[in-house]
Amino acid sequence: MKQYKVFVVANLIFGVLLIVLTKLILPVCHPMGGGTMSCEISTTVDAFLGLALLANAVVAAGLLKKKAHVILSAVTLVLGVFVSLVPTVIVGVCPHAHMACHAITGPVLAVFGVLIALFAALNLIYLKLRRRNEQD
Repeated sequence: MKQYKVFVVANLIFGVLLIVLTKLILPVCHPMGGGTMSCEISTTVDAFLGLALLANAVVAAGLLKKKAHVILSAVTLVLGVFVSLVPTVIVGVCPHAHMACHAITGPVLAVFGVLIALFAALNLIYLKLRRRNEQD
């Protein structure tokens, strides 16, 4: 399988998994007193980042130029970093350690974001090495 197909399929899987994790599987707290819980905001933002990963995969499927795949890999790297930072730094989860979103949702999304970023970084390294070998 060609490299760009692996990239497209991986981005599709990451995007779908991120949306399913945030909207169906991982627990979030229910609002108390009419307010919105920060864990709910975090999962909503991460679901939108999953949609961005899906859009990135669709764009990558339509482009065959190698330079475009380097840029799309960089975009995936940034999205992965944001997936990890949203529940840990940018928005956060509920402050009490006994809440499920604090114990499960936040750490799972942080690790998943690191996996996405790691995949994108490895893809970038592969693309750079292949480009260097083609120039020699």
